[in-house]
Amino acid sequence: MSIRIVTANVSDAATLSSSDFAATLPVSNLQVEGRARVARTTNATGTKTINGDFAGAAVVGSCVLYNHNLTSQATWRLRMWDALGQAGNLVFDSTMQSALPALGFGEFGWGAVPWGASVFTGWGAAFSVLWFPAVGALSFRLELVDAANPAGYLQAKRLLIGPYFEPGVNVDYGLQLYWEDNSEQRRTQGGSLRTDARVRFRVLNGQLGHLTDAERAVALETLRQIGLRTETFISVFPGAGSALERDYSLLGKFTRMPQFTNGQPSSHQAQLTFEEV
Repeated sequence: MSIRIVTANVSDAATLSSSDFAATLPVSNLQVEGRARVARTTNATGTKTINGDFAGAAVVGSCVLYNHNLTSQATWRLRMWDALGQAGNLVFDSTMQSALPALGFGEFGWGAVPWGASVFTGWGAAFSVLWFPAVGALSFRLELVDAANPAGYLQAKRLLIGPYFEPGVNVDYGLQLYWEDNSEQRRTQGGSLRTDARVRFRVLNGQLGHLTDAERAVALETLRQIGLRTETFISVFPGAGSALERDYSLLGKFTRMPQFTNGQPSSHQAQLTFEEV
C-alpha cells in the first residue's frame, strides 16, 4: 500500500445524532477542529451509536476516529446506506471488528506494559481507521463497544469520513518524521536547566517522487482544496496494523503548500510538509 490522504471530510457537514453522548460534550464536537473539544458518552455500557446524514450524496472510502480513549478490547462497526436516515440499500458494512489491535507477542514487553495493551498504550492520541473500496452513500451508522473501558465512558476528538487519494508509488526514501516540542527551557542562576512543559506534535517531511500525469492532476486539485486551513488525515503505511502505521499516521495540516516539479516526461514530484494538530 502507498500513502493515503483523506481528501475531504464529508462528516463535518453531516447531521450527526446520538442519545449516548453527554449534553455538555455532544457528538457534534466530533466536527470541531483543534484539540479543545471532545465528544464523550455518559457511560461505557452497551453499544454506543452515532447516526449521520450527509449533506448530499457522498463518495467515501475511509473512516477515521481520532484521539479516542478506546482500549484494545474495543470493537466498532460502520454501515452506510444510499438513502437518508439509515434507510434504503446497505452499500457498505465493515462488520464488527477490533478497533485497536492488541500488541502481538513479538511487540509485547513483559512487565513494561499491561497485558492486552495496544500500540497506542502511553500515547495521548489513539486512532482507529477503516479503508474500503469507495462507495456512494447518503447516511451512515457508527457503532462502538468498549464496556470494560476503565474511564467509564468513551471519548473521541474527531471523526473523518471521506474519499482518499493514493498514488501508485509511496513517498521517496529520506522521509523525515520527528517530534517537535514547544516547551521552553531556561537556566537558573544556580545552573539548573528548567523546562516549562508545553505541547508536543509530530512533523512529516517527504516527497512524492513518482506521480503520473493523472495522479499529479488529482493531487494538485486535492491539495488546492485542502490548503493550509483544513485538517486532514495522512497515513504513509496504511493497513500495517503496527507501530509503523501508528508513527506515520497523523491528523494535521499542511504548513506549506506542496510544490510540484516535472522532473521528467510523465513523472512529477511533490514536496509535502505536514504537522500534527
